[in-house]
Amino acid sequence: MADKANKTMRLGPFVKLARPEMIEAIALAGFDFAVVDMEHVALGQNNLYPLVLAAERRGLQLIVRIPVREEPYFKWCLDLGIRHIQVPFVETAQDVDYCIKNSYFSPQGLRGLCRFVRAADFSAKPRAEYLAEANEKTQLILQVEGQRGVANLPEILAAAPKGSTLFIGPYDLSQSLGKPGQIWDPEVVGQIEAIVSKCAAKNIGVGIFTDTPEGIGFWAERGVSLIEYASDLNIFMSGAAWLRKEAKLPQ
Repeated sequence: MADKANKTMRLGPFVKLARPEMIEAIALAGFDFAVVDMEHVALGQNNLYPLVLAAERRGLQLIVRIPVREEPYFKWCLDLGIRHIQVPFVETAQDVDYCIKNSYFSPQGLRGLCRFVRAADFSAKPRAEYLAEANEKTQLILQVEGQRGVANLPEILAAAPKGSTLFIGPYDLSQSLGKPGQIWDPEVVGQIEAIVSKCAAKNIGVGIFTDTPEGIGFWAERGVSLIEYASDLNIFMSGAAWLRKEAKLPQ
């Protein structure tokens, strides 16, 4: 696996086939992280545990995109030991405050506190160590993907906690501009570039989704540090199509 410490841009796929074998394969392929997608895949909290174990076994950072901004999803993920929570459709500073409240213990937030969970080694970890470590290592990835979020971007950035990332969802953003799916339309690209510049001015990291190799290079050159790519199944199908073509098999 390549030395990741020297990278300024991190790359990883969305996980649609939520199996521990897939998580291990993503790690062995050299990706920096995997994004378990609870928003667009029918996954429950019980599906997450084997994925977490596989990621820990292979030293792969695991991000979970929760389906909606509701307290139980934050609690289930964090109590399981997941540190990186991606939240869809953040539109206001109040939305950010809600995420903070449910992701951090006091004094930063009011996350439900139980020290008999996996994240606390089922109570084997000293209480003070658990509380401090949880607040220090939890990171939020806040998705802005509509015009209301864009309009409220200054307030969202001001409310974002230290270490968080502002993530841009280009497909939903294109739809909010009346150009659904046209993620390379000049107006869509221009709006994304403006968001990236505003985040850079506030020293807040930026993430984005792309589904082409060219998109990876395009956004990396513009300072985007977290690039979430297509999906595990998309990568498999692309590889299969390439293999059939190289083997000159009938299409």
